[in-house]
Amino acid sequence: MTLLEIIIVLGIIGVIAAGVVVLAQRAYDTKAITDLANNANTIRTAVKDAYGPSGAYPTADTTNTIAMTTTNYTSADSLKAPVGKLIALGKLSLDEAQNNISGNFISIGPGSIGAKTNAGYFIELNGLNAQQCRNLLNQMANNWDFVEVLDDAPAGSYGATTTVQLDAAAATITADTASPTGIFRSLDSATGSHILTPDQVVMACTDNNSNALILGSR
Repeated sequence: MTLLEIIIVLGIIGVIAAGVVVLAQRAYDTKAITDLANNANTIRTAVKDAYGPSGAYPTADTTNTIAMTTTNYTSADSLKAPVGKLIALGKLSLDEAQNNISGNFISIGPGSIGAKTNAGYFIELNGLNAQQCRNLLNQMANNWDFVEVLDDAPAGSYGATTTVQLDAAAATITADTASPTGIFRSLDSATGSHILTPDQVVMACTDNNSNALILGSR
């Protein structure tokens, strides 16, 4: 085999290897997004199961939620966090309670409807890049009563720290205008019942790792 033939073969091997790496990364990202979407839906069921009968949803505790780990989740401080309470009640497993993308536990808090401050609840999925944010929006947004995109919640922090107004006015995403952040679905009777399409979703989220989805329900 000549030197030229060796170079050609090595080049072909390099191209194939690069393609395999890209496909592997894409498969990893797809699984991570699917797992997070499943966790969000599991938490939705757990919150309704635990708090629905009383009609009073828990107060957000971002300080203790962000400090939770897989070793301290049974501590007194962790049990102050809504997600820690759901684990202690047996409603969630450790894996189900976590955002596998940001590495944080999923923050939960109350949602206001009108003047009632805890008539519903929200969860926050933080630390998302733009593609992850859009992918989750496309998969999940139309199944939730309230959907907001934030751009101030990288891994290690949350954007929503208190109560979310679930019936706040929602903005309309148009297919040709960037809408990186905002409320895109809500319980507002005049503006909130948008069905988000893929053409709209691609205009949302910001090209960094600080995106967060606030998903709320009553």
